[in-house]
This record gives sequence, structure tokens and C-alpha cells, in this order.
Amino acid sequence: MRREITEIPDAVARLATPAAQDVLRSAAQKLRTLDPAALVTIARGSSDHAATYLKYAIEVTLGLPVASIGPSTVTVHNAAFRADGLAALAISQSGSSEDLAMLASHLRTAGAPIITLTNTPDSLLASASSDVVDIAAGPEQAVAATKSFVNSIVGGLWLIGHWAEDDALLGALAALPPTLRRGIAAKMPAVTFGMLETAESAMVIGRGASLGLASEVALKLIETCGVHGSAYSAAEVLHGPRAILSDGFPVIALTSGAAGGMEQAIEALHRQGAGLVETPAREEVSHPLVDPLIDMPMLYGLLEAVSRARGMSADAPQFLKKETQTL
Repeated sequence: MRREITEIPDAVARLATPAAQDVLRSAAQKLRTLDPAALVTIARGSSDHAATYLKYAIEVTLGLPVASIGPSTVTVHNAAFRADGLAALAISQSGSSEDLAMLASHLRTAGAPIITLTNTPDSLLASASSDVVDIAAGPEQAVAATKSFVNSIVGGLWLIGHWAEDDALLGALAALPPTLRRGIAAKMPAVTFGMLETAESAMVIGRGASLGLASEVALKLIETCGVHGSAYSAAEVLHGPRAILSDGFPVIALTSGAAGGMEQAIEALHRQGAGLVETPAREEVSHPLVDPLIDMPMLYGLLEAVSRARGMSADAPQFLKKETQTL
């Protein structure tokens, strides 16, 4: 996992190569021509957290509603979707889950083109798709997804940038690899490490696109560190969830690129005694849909180190495997 975290900048750079950009431009042109009324996402686990990030990016950039469809609607409940006028974005590192492929095939038959972001372009999911974007993360051996998660988002953002012909977004993505290289050694404050080394539970908060990152960090707390993690929007945490956030309860606030209201939530949680830690200030590439990603190598590095400190294996967590088959 540690080695793959350090590979993130190079993996992201591969998406900027001419060959990768040709594929992304082609898929974007098809979406522009189709001009769908809405977009749906197909994903599970970390890939679904990437889909959450991209949902916000699509809605903000293109003004297009985005909704997630649960695969069990087709595999268990046999729903018959009407998909004319829609497009679907499928995301999967392995592309091997039969339920994702079944849903993609169903929606494609029902009239929706399927654009798939995957690290395995010859996979079962890819074969059910209209267009396949190889996220080019390279082999990922650790069970916990890291570089494939980041590249799924970056690949999706390139697609959105070309679809919207958004020069600001495209420019920020082009500037991302060197920024990641300069920030790869950044560390969270030592107090965060100390809290998580002994914690039984922790909460991660974000808002807007960073909510997808908060969900990903919370999942990694569970699977690599054995810490019960939960993720909430800063807009929701001051409702029911704040009830337990006192007496030093660890809260990691993902502040980079976060939408309004984050500061007020942080202040309120600090006043009631939460063990609150914000991601540190650092260089940004000045785009709210790209900036939050710069923190991910640092956050992944923190969790890998906490996992080792707790006597666990981040590379091969107990009871888990790299590819999960779900029906």
C-alpha cells in the first residue's frame, strides 16, 4: 500500500498522455452529442465514493442531475428501467463484479450508453459498456485501493472537462501530477496519528465533492486500521451525528475545496469538545474540483502508518480480498 501511494503522481500523469486524452475526448464528444437529460452511476465500495465525487463535479460543471443506481435493483428485484435520454457512468477497478456488469448491460439495452472507468479494460464490465476509459493506474496489489481510486476520479474529471469544454478544469488537471509529487511527503499533524492509533471510532467530514473523499477515508479506517469510521457532510453533522462528538472523539475535517458551512461546523464541534483535526494548509492548483485530491496521498499515508502501528496489515486486511463478487 505504501509503495502504491507513492505511485499516485505517476499514475495520474499517465491520464494526461496523448493516447489517454484521445480516448477521453472521444467519449466526451459522444456525451456532448447525446446531450443526456440526466446521468446515472454504477459502482460499489471505493469506486462508489469516486462516483460521489464525480456526481458533484458533473452537477456543478454541467448542470446535469446525477443519481446512483444500486445493482440489486436489477440483480435481486428485476427492475425494468426506462433509460432513453440517459447516460451511465460505471466505475470499477477490476471490472469483474457480475452485478455491475448485469446492471450496465440492462441499462445499455434500455437505451443508455455506458461509459466505464476501469483499471482492467478487458474486464466483464468493460465488455458490457459502450466506451471504456482505461484509468491507467497500473497493477495494484494491496487490497486497499489507493492509486486506482484517485485515477478513477481524475479520469472522470478529464472526461467532464472535455465534455464541458472547461479550460479551467482541464488546466488544473494538467497541473496536478507535479503538485502531487511535491506534496507526496506531506504529513497530517502528529496529534492525528496519536488519536487514531488508540481510537475505536472516528468520523470524517467533508462537503461537496470532498464528501466522496470523506467516505473513502472512513472506509479505509475500517478496512486497514480496524477503527470504526463514518463519514458525514458538514451540512449534516450538526444534526444527529454531533451528539457523540465530544470528549475528544476523533474527527478529521477535509477542508480543501469544501463548500460553505465547513468553518461553522468545525467551530461548533470544537466548542463541544470533539478531537478535531483539519487537513493542513498546502499548495493548491486553484480549482475547487481538483484541490481536494491533493490531500489523498497524505491521508492514505497516515492510514497506512496507523495500520502498522496498530499491528495490522494494510496490504492484506483480515477477511478481505482485492476483488469482491456480489450478486
